[in-house]
Amino acid sequence: MKHPFILVIIGLIALSCGGGSDDFPETNNTVAPPIEREFEWTIDKGLINGSDNPFPLAKDPVMFQAKNVQFLADDILVAAVSLEGEVKIYPYNYLNNFESVNDKINGRPYAITYCPLTQSALLIKGEYKNDPFILRASGYLLHDNVILKNEKSDTYWSQMMGQCIKGSYAGEFSETLNFVEMTWKTVRENFPDAKVFTNTSVPVAQSGATANKADVKIGDLVYGIISGNNLGSADGKSAKVFIYHYDDFGVSTTLKSVNINNRKTLVIGNKNDHYITSYINDSNASFEPIQNGFPIVMKDSDNNEWNVFGQAVAGPRLGDQLQSHTGFFALFWAWEKFYNNFSFDE
Repeated sequence: MKHPFILVIIGLIALSCGGGSDDFPETNNTVAPPIEREFEWTIDKGLINGSDNPFPLAKDPVMFQAKNVQFLADDILVAAVSLEGEVKIYPYNYLNNFESVNDKINGRPYAITYCPLTQSALLIKGEYKNDPFILRASGYLLHDNVILKNEKSDTYWSQMMGQCIKGSYAGEFSETLNFVEMTWKTVRENFPDAKVFTNTSVPVAQSGATANKADVKIGDLVYGIISGNNLGSADGKSAKVFIYHYDDFGVSTTLKSVNINNRKTLVIGNKNDHYITSYINDSNASFEPIQNGFPIVMKDSDNNEWNVFGQAVAGPRLGDQLQSHTGFFALFWAWEKFYNNFSFDE
């Protein structure tokens, strides 16, 4: 009685393991790996030096009040960032260690970037296409100017062109914010409560950086304002740059009114206080400089007073912020590497 039962079991096993391919077709459950697109540089690779060896990431630094910072020389250059009334200071000799520091003021993110070879600083908005835009120095240079990397999108950006030159955003431009370059003396005397980035702002374990002993001081720098909606052009260098030197401004506060990209533009500077900055005049009001009132530097015919950051501090427009074209300092030889259409102050 046991033998027929054994035969039935053997038959079932044969049906399940045998070649019944018509009733039980074979399926391939292996998922093919996605094909990653290899992006090329959009510019001549012969112009690029360095290697893909990113600098340490500097993010959310601990800051110290300016009145408690006692170890900076008066002539050290700094980037002063002011958003919604709060001021943060980034001395260039400390930015040297990272060349890009990611920070925020009142929840507004940005990256303050600095290249010591071209002595160019640029403040870049910390969001791009509604995504966080965290930047670090990539290890590559274009014309001896830092190329920045956003690791989330795996894109590479020329600082002085403001343009993506490798990756999925190739040809697109980052969005910049205005800041003011000045000396530590100007900060010390006028912004004692400002928060300052120092050599201890980013933990050593995070940075792994070696301090650069060469302090960045006032040198042969010019201030450039880039016309148009974009910055540079990877091939044609077509954007026009309005160039200003400290010799174009006196020891008193000097205000120049120019037309840039068909918009009334105010360029204000003071050689003694070591600053040049610019704002778009978005009204029909006329402006004039204010002497000996720093950080209040100008007033308009509508009875508003404006500080060096383009913020209305008194008058009917109290709290308003003037917008800016992209403008920053760099050594002139660096400007010439990226642009060839210049307008000089006469």
